Amino acid sequence: MNVSKAIFTLCAAILFSAPAIAEDKLDILQIFDQFLLANHAASKCIKPDAETLGKFLGNFQIVTIRAAEEIQKRNPNSTNQDAQKIIKSRSDSQNQRVTEIVQSSGCNDPRIQDLLKRFQMQASLKL
Repeated sequence: MNVSKAIFTLCAAILFSAPAIAEDKLDILQIFDQFLLANHAASKCIKPDAETLGKFLGNFQIVTIRAAEEIQKRNPNSTNQDAQKIIKSRSDSQNQRVTEIVQSSGCNDPRIQDLLKRFQMQASLKL
């Protein structure tokens, strides 16, 4: 499967699993944020088996690379280091969101459960 088709498949999967985002144009940075949220929820609430984790991380790496490319495309004067700072900032922000939910409501919170389902779905993608 080529990368364009894989990204389209990913967009479609996220679009159908997150109707609230469907109102806005779904882009690679939103997809990246969804991967971040799912990753943080999984790291706090489950212990995925090595195969599932490996598949997720492989897909996450592809999405992260595409997100960094998009950041640089939107900010032509930025360096790779600038893009990495933005990536880290987004990651920290999403981690804080998940941490607050887990601390206040626990891993059984419906939002966290949705993210854990999303983690499994994202792991099963063939990017």
